[in-house]
Amino acid sequence: MTDPAFGRYPPDVLKADGLRAAGGLAVTLGPLALVGFDAHPLVAVPLLAGAGLFGWLGMRTLGRQQTQYSLRSDGLGLQTNFVAAILRWDQITGVKLRYYSTKKDRSGGWMQLTLQVGRRRHSIESHLTGFDIIAARVAELVLERGLPVDTTTKENFLSLGHYL
Repeated sequence: MTDPAFGRYPPDVLKADGLRAAGGLAVTLGPLALVGFDAHPLVAVPLLAGAGLFGWLGMRTLGRQQTQYSLRSDGLGLQTNFVAAILRWDQITGVKLRYYSTKKDRSGGWMQLTLQVGRRRHSIESHLTGFDIIAARVAELVLERGLPVDTTTKENFLSLGHYL
């Protein structure tokens, strides 16, 4: 894959997540900063918990911004500024494909492909450029290796055009 956009999350998706994280941190840490962090624990604890969640979202967004995926013959390559890794096809022990709807009529939403290697899981969302290509290779892998998948995963792969 020589396309520099392949295997990256689009900037507009990352920008939206970054703005959500920044807004959430402002709403949760702002009140605490105004009272000098002397707030009553019944107020401070939920605000700090919320700040932790928004901080996690911000860190996840930064991680996604720095990560590029590549489809390789031996596995799915991940490259960041500091680390390079491969999710080897022969080490994948489980696959799940879930659809998360944002509307009641299921017209909006995204898919999340989760690859399990031993006890570790790695998830990729359908916003990723090249997601369809990666999902197609994973569908081939499931068929080649006879990996067990649940009914929901089968139906979601079928909606992408891959019969398991």
